[in-house]
Amino acid sequence: MIKVKAFAVLADASRSRHLVWVSQDETKEPPTFHRLLGGHVEFGEGSAEAVVREIADELHHELGEVTLLGVLENVFTYAGAPGHEIVFVYAAVVADGTVPDEGGWYDDGGPIRVEWRPVDGQQEIPLYPDGTQALLDRWVAVPSARVRS
Repeated sequence: MIKVKAFAVLADASRSRHLVWVSQDETKEPPTFHRLLGGHVEFGEGSAEAVVREIADELHHELGEVTLLGVLENVFTYAGAPGHEIVFVYAAVVADGTVPDEGGWYDDGGPIRVEWRPVDGQQEIPLYPDGTQALLDRWVAVPSARVRS
């Protein structure tokens, strides 16, 4: 089954780092990976509405305007099981103090670890979904592409 998801690049005001969910897949090397925050688009819901709702659920932070960066098709394996999703990727700037500099634990129906990741992509930890870094690079390179939170 193909799932429809809405994720967000949640950057700080300088757009030098963004928030990611930290997880593990012991079937891969390295087992630790980063994924954008967000989740499923519910039936009858627009993807922009979904990403705002998901971020409110995960971080207890209301996003203002979001900007669509692109749509990715993600075919992957997680914990040995195949997956296929269409992902709407949005960008937003989050207010200072939304997540501490050292990251934190949040509740999304279970504990999730959220951390800041440099936007330059110079990390050994993979960022999913595939294609996110290219969207992020284009967004950061356009200084006039300001997004309000």
